[in-house]
Amino acid sequence: MGIGRQIKHIAGKVAPGWLLFRGRHPSGKVLALSFDDGPHPVHSSKILDELHEAGVRATFFVVGSEAEKYPHLVRRMHDEGHQVANHTYIHYGLHNSSPKEYVADVDRCQMLLENICKQKLARSFRPPYGNISPAVFLRLVHGGYRVVLWSVDSDDSRLGNASDLVLSVSQKELVAGDVMLMHEDYTHTLEALPDVLRLFKEQGFAFVTCSEL
Repeated sequence: MGIGRQIKHIAGKVAPGWLLFRGRHPSGKVLALSFDDGPHPVHSSKILDELHEAGVRATFFVVGSEAEKYPHLVRRMHDEGHQVANHTYIHYGLHNSSPKEYVADVDRCQMLLENICKQKLARSFRPPYGNISPAVFLRLVHGGYRVVLWSVDSDDSRLGNASDLVLSVSQKELVAGDVMLMHEDYTHTLEALPDVLRLFKEQGFAFVTCSEL
C-alpha cells in the first residue's frame, strides 16, 4: 500500500496541513532533520548530546512500544525542545491490518507519547517505510493527523559506515524546507552526525522541527 507521487504532490499543494514531505518557513533556508524508529537504548542519548552541542532541534518519530520501554529518553527529547512524533505503536506487521486496526495503533502511540510528555502533542505521524493506504490516510486526516514523509533520504538504511553516509549526504542537492530522513538505530548514523550537522551549517541551513514547516 502507498500514496503515489501524484497524490503526494496534489495533497501537499492543496492541503499542506494533511501531508508534508517538503515545507516552507518564514526564516527561509531551513532544514528539518527527522529520526525514525527510536528511542534507542544506547544511541538516542548520544544523538541528543550531539544535537545539543550543535544547537540543533530535530523531530523524532518514535515507536510506541520502544517509548514504553525508555520513557526517560522520550521525555528528554521533548524537554530539550525537539518534536516528539508518532511512528505507530508496533511498527511491524501493520501491512496486514485493517484501516480501523491501523488507526487504533496510531492512536495508541499518540496517547502514550502524550502521557509520557504530560501534554498534548502535535498529531504528526510518519508511516513505517513511508507506506500508507488511501483509506488509512483519510481516516488519519479525519482524526486530525498530519502525515509527514520526507523529501530527502540520507540513505543511512542503505549504507553501512559513517564515511559513506557523510559522502552521500554531501552529494544531496538540498533546498529550503527539505525534510531529511535518518534513523536512530544505526551506529553509523550516530558516528556521522557531527560531520553531517557541520556540513549543513556550512551550507547555510538553519534547523526547524517538522511541525514548524
